[in-house]
Amino acid sequence: MDTKGIVVIVASIGLFFLAIGVGAWVMTSPLEAGEAQAKRCNDYVDELDMVKKYNWFWTPYHRRMAFNDCVTKKLGEPNQP
Repeated sequence: MDTKGIVVIVASIGLFFLAIGVGAWVMTSPLEAGEAQAKRCNDYVDELDMVKKYNWFWTPYHRRMAFNDCVTKKLGEPNQP
């Protein structure tokens, strides 16, 4: 295999992973929330950051998913049953 073929293969693999990363970022975009709800959910995610501080797998992706979970499931509310 010549150098050009190797470069094409490496570039295509790199573009593939880039496309997966961009797709995951777009799919987990933060949901619309009111100002009070956004503040509450950001506080909730900050608390999770404290708990998951030493967890290797706590990434910006997980922060966004926790925020989205908070918005959709109303997690972190003080009056939960």
